Amino acid sequence: MLRRFDISGLNGGGSAVSKGLDVRAVDSQASEYRVYWVRDTIVKDGVSYLKGIKGGKGCVLLLVYPQATTDFTGPVMRAYEGDTIVVAGTQCRNGFTGFTDVVVDEWVEKNLPAFELTLRMPLPSFAGKDDALFVFQRKK
Repeated sequence: MLRRFDISGLNGGGSAVSKGLDVRAVDSQASEYRVYWVRDTIVKDGVSYLKGIKGGKGCVLLLVYPQATTDFTGPVMRAYEGDTIVVAGTQCRNGFTGFTDVVVDEWVEKNLPAFELTLRMPLPSFAGKDDALFVFQRKK
């Protein structure tokens, strides 16, 4: 869906030429709950991938239900050098996504002082998961 999103009208552009977003799925294949949703997934761990693209400068880091039972989310977010982090996951303390002991916005506030929460929007969710979309922006 993101790859087909028409961005021609954003930023007051109004250009007749529509260009889709450059969206890359990166997955280390470490999860035991692996399902291939994206055929051209780049098999690599997130930190290594970010190092290979200048820390992700000029990119948006999108984490969709990041695994909480491994040390994945924190190192990836720390390695990111861009300006916008988006996380889709739970907003309760069930330990299902991101971190087992805190909600992602609490972790960012404590561990990434250069970022601030700019949007927290509830998402339709699985029963009892209490999901949200979190958007963090690098402070100016």
